[in-house]
Amino acid sequence: MEKDFLQEFIHQVTKENEAKIAQEKRKKYFKELGRKGGLKTKENKKLDKVISIRITNSEYAILIQKQKKYPLKLSTYIRNVLFEKELKINEFQTDEVLLQFGNNFKKITNLLRNREWNVFENKKEILLRIENLIELIHQYLYSKSKKNE
Repeated sequence: MEKDFLQEFIHQVTKENEAKIAQEKRKKYFKELGRKGGLKTKENKKLDKVISIRITNSEYAILIQKQKKYPLKLSTYIRNVLFEKELKINEFQTDEVLLQFGNNFKKITNLLRNREWNVFENKKEILLRIENLIELIHQYLYSKSKKNE
């Protein structure tokens, strides 16, 4: 009887110990994944080194004049020029215009699908061409965003 009690007690203690170890492993696993157990946080490239240089007033004026052409801060502009990164002017404005065109084309297709617009004989052909155009716009924008990544 004492052996049964002792064996049962040892068995129960080992189960509790295994449960604690499993819970600790789970905590460590989620700690590794992130605070709330989500995806790992991306490593952020921090700009932690400071370099100061001296330039003349005329050099500064030229630098400011060149920097104003781009929608960038002066430090970002200098960093991009220094590391010969590609400077793009009004890149996002063209993307916005294309997105607006896509939205307008979608509105036109919705209008054409209404019963009031049955006047057109080639309504299906117009809808098909507009949908193809919308698809081309989206493919262009998504391919451009994938290149940037």
